[in-house]
Amino acid sequence: MIKSVIVEDEKRSRNVLKKMLEDCCPAINIVAMSDSVEDSVKKIQLHRPELVFLDVEINGGTGFDLLKKFQKIDFEIIFTTAYDKYAISAF
Repeated sequence: MIKSVIVEDEKRSRNVLKKMLEDCCPAINIVAMSDSVEDSVKKIQLHRPELVFLDVEINGGTGFDLLKKFQKIDFEIIFTTAYDKYAISAF
């Protein structure tokens, strides 16, 4: 199982992504979901996921702000933003 966290500020989008992963990717175990920078940092530190589904615009800042809170990023990231202007930064 791939331990993962969903970081998304829109509740409906969080739930849709969770449902899609449960239906299509049984090897992915969602251990937590969050909607803000500070809460996400806490949950990532607590659960130590292998994979984070990360929205760019979240409560309290951006997904990039969240990543700056970590000295070492020891998890994979899949950006889940609707904003194409963030594509280059995400890469």
